[in-house]
Amino acid sequence: MKIRDAVPADAPAACEVLRRSIIELCAADHRNDSVILARWLANKTPEIVASWIAKPGNSVLVAAEGDVILAVGSVTDEGEVTLNYVSPDARFRGVSRAMIAALETRAGERGNERCTLLSTDTARRFYRSAGYTDDGPPKGKFGTTGSYPMSKRLTVIRLEQVLEALPVGLVLLAAYAGNKLAAIGGLTLDPVLPATLRVRRFYVRERDRRSGIGRRLATALLERAAQAGRPVTVNAASGSARFWEILGFVSDQRDGHTHSLRPDPKPDRN
Repeated sequence: MKIRDAVPADAPAACEVLRRSIIELCAADHRNDSVILARWLANKTPEIVASWIAKPGNSVLVAAEGDVILAVGSVTDEGEVTLNYVSPDARFRGVSRAMIAALETRAGERGNERCTLLSTDTARRFYRSAGYTDDGPPKGKFGTTGSYPMSKRLTVIRLEQVLEALPVGLVLLAAYAGNKLAAIGGLTLDPVLPATLRVRRFYVRERDRRSGIGRRLATALLERAAQAGRPVTVNAASGSARFWEILGFVSDQRDGHTHSLRPDPKPDRN
């Protein structure tokens, strides 16, 4: 699975994910009330989703597994999360948590120190577990009893290259939360496979796990590998396989590694 910017061609499939997620997963909010559902789904059309993808000052992201879209998220340049929906077929796989982390990263890249959103009753516990707090009474959007204003102060994450003048693709990065070292990780040559890089020495401070820092660091390493056009391997520590699989790695237990990732061609943005 990879999270990437949506392109216009994604609009029909993204729209289907939005509609199925609302209908099938948000029953606690719409209570199968046809009037509420009609209001909620009215702007969930391929044409309108395509307009959101093209809208300046707005980032629409999709979590995709091959050609299949698993989740859709959106955040404005002001840090407001306006969409975060997962396909009913992809529940309980960590997709929603990966998406909200990606949306927060994008908001941080736009200079925001805080993310805001309106949460459904269905997602409220999820957002609380992700560090969001309530900001007032529910808005009752679409006629529901939910739409809770919530917000989260973002951790300022700074990445620094520890070693300079390394061969193309090789790197050692440190991630800082504020002024404190939170994580470190590097890319070296795979000791067995030619023209392949290996993620090594990837550690996240315990208190900073599940904060998005590990994902931000891993994504930066994988971007370096993609720039070099090289596949990547990792020997996932016990309990971390899902983290790497969400980033697109597949199980590949051989030659001293557990997972591998091959560079994908960039999606057509025309």
